[in-house]
This record gives sequence, C-alpha cells and structure tokens, in this order.
Amino acid sequence: MHPPYNLRAKVFIQMAADYPNWFIHSAQHNFEKFLIPLAGVDNLHFMQLGVFTGDASVWLCEKVLTGKNTRLYDVDTWEGSDEIAHKAMDFTSVYDTYRAKTDHYSQIFKIPNNTKDFLRLNYLAFKESMDFIYIDADHTTVGVLIDAELSWDWLKSGGIMAFDDYTWSEGSGDPRLEPRVGIDLFLHRHQGDYQILAINNQVWIKKK
Repeated sequence: MHPPYNLRAKVFIQMAADYPNWFIHSAQHNFEKFLIPLAGVDNLHFMQLGVFTGDASVWLCEKVLTGKNTRLYDVDTWEGSDEIAHKAMDFTSVYDTYRAKTDHYSQIFKIPNNTKDFLRLNYLAFKESMDFIYIDADHTTVGVLIDAELSWDWLKSGGIMAFDDYTWSEGSGDPRLEPRVGIDLFLHRHQGDYQILAINNQVWIKKK
C-alpha cells in the first residue's frame, strides 16, 4: 500500500530531477512520429503498462490527448522490480513524484496494480477499446510476452501497440531477462495481424 499522497507538489517536482527521464532519451522520437498525428482527436483511449514517474504520461496529455473524452490508463505497481537500476530507488518517492506530475490531468486514470492481474480481470470491459497501448512494465521475456498477449485484444483494429526497450539488456547475458526475445515471440505468433511501423530501440506496430 502506498501512503496517502502528500500535497507538497513542489517538493516532489523537485525530486523528479533525481530520477532518469528514460522517455525523452529513448521513446519521445517515436511518440512524436506516430502519435502527434492523433493530436486533438476526440474519444481516444490510451493505456500504458509501466509508468515510472510519468514523463510519457505528461507528454501524452500535453501533446496528443487534447480532444474531448480522451483517457489514459496508467497501470503500474509503483513498487519497482529486480532490475539493478530499480534497487537503488525509493518507489514511494517515485510514486509521489508521479502523482505530483499527473494529478491535475483529468485524462489520466491511475491504476496501482500488477499489469497481468489488471488485464485479466478487465478484459471484457475493455475489449477492442484502446487506440494505443504502450508496453514498458515487466522486462523479462515471459513478462513482456504475457503483457502483449493479454492486451492485444484490448487494441482496436487500426490501433497502435509499442514496445519499449527492444535493445535493452539486463546485463547477465540470460536471454530470459531481455524484452527482445518476448517481443520477437509475440511478433512471430501474430504474423499477418499487424503492420510494422518501426523497429529501432523500440518496436511499433499497427493492428490490422
């Protein structure tokens, strides 16, 4: 359980400088290319699996989800993982920083939950409802594959799915701990069901 949100927003915004902005360094170029064309469109529904301090969330609300009845579902445990970079972080502070950045955006629905539990329990309510799904949560091979499989039916025909950290390595050399293997397995399983938009440090596809 996370403690009640502390309203000292300025303090937490200052704390954000202590956390890396992975979005601007590794993802923003693809977001600009493929999502800016949707800016201002009404009734868009986006979902992020894995959110961290909310840099992508803020960008989406400011740059794309500006039309009427737009929604962004942010799903994250905000408890970190076994990744080396996470072990040195205080995830209560990470969550507070996220809240300070995002609480004033009415488009955002915060969901502090395990991605797999949330996707399994809400399948019928959200089937074919998403215009964009961003997968950046569990970075293990199996974790990425399950997140993608469980959320694929949530994506509308013509919707976009993006995978972060395609070229990222945990460092041990164990392929079971790398997103790329899980992403490749998903792409193989769904061959013919999507159009490749980009393969760089991320993978972006459009559902047919």
